[in-house]
Amino acid sequence: MVSLLGIVLVVGATLCFSLFDLLRKKLTGRLSDAFLVMVLALGAVPLYGAWVALQPPAAVSAAYVWPGVASVVCNLGANYGFLRSVRLSGLSAVIPLLSLTPVFTSLLAIPLLGELPGAREWLGIAMVVFGALALQLGERTGERRRPWRLSAGAWWMILVAFLWASALPLDKLATEASNAAFHGLVLHLGVGLSVLTLALRGLREAPRVRRRPEVRAGVRTWALLLTAVVLGAAAQGLQLLALQHAWVGFVETVKRGIGSSLALILGRVFFAEPLTLRKVLTVAVIAAGVAVMLW
Repeated sequence: MVSLLGIVLVVGATLCFSLFDLLRKKLTGRLSDAFLVMVLALGAVPLYGAWVALQPPAAVSAAYVWPGVASVVCNLGANYGFLRSVRLSGLSAVIPLLSLTPVFTSLLAIPLLGELPGAREWLGIAMVVFGALALQLGERTGERRRPWRLSAGAWWMILVAFLWASALPLDKLATEASNAAFHGLVLHLGVGLSVLTLALRGLREAPRVRRRPEVRAGVRTWALLLTAVVLGAAAQGLQLLALQHAWVGFVETVKRGIGSSLALILGRVFFAEPLTLRKVLTVAVIAAGVAVMLW
């Protein structure tokens, strides 16, 4: 049974993640992938540092090491893959593919956490996954219609879904061996420093101001980046707290189901992405799957 607090935390994390995804999509055309991942991660470190100072872990056991490190690796790959995906494809077409994470997460949680969903939960997960696949399959690639072929952006997002699905059970193990604040700090430090070490050239690809008219655009870019840092930190923090009050498959299913619906709306409003009957119907199936999970 999931507590009311767990549901509230998941919904809060979903709203923050949806706005965070929107800003990352906007920033991909202005910044290199390496620079963006690094700044979003390291920018959140002071926020998590303050959280740790206010709520230090009672103890950090040796059991923290392997899930903590593995989660950093998964998140590093997922963040890079996400930016590659949204650079190649429309937001409303690829974001819903993250709805594949519930089935990956639920399967991985069985051996890692001993969390086995019941028949109703599996039904909800299946509905969400079916809706996500139906939303993407049949998208136009170039000028030809290829009904059952995935785009390059879609393949990147499927990889992202698997990596983030793998990270969630690891995050739960890590927070149990420390606390949400400490693991969030390690997670952002690990991802940010890894990118800084492996791709220092990203630092040279910050917004460039070559002519006077571009100065204002540069300021807007940094404002978007700062907002994205805050939203990303809030989203991850709420998710880590939600893991303490709900099983991981529930967290992922509700988050991705609501997120898919929001991606459809945000993609239409901010990027003029087409809103078709097929998209509306498939998102309705996803929403129904989430309702089954909550019922």
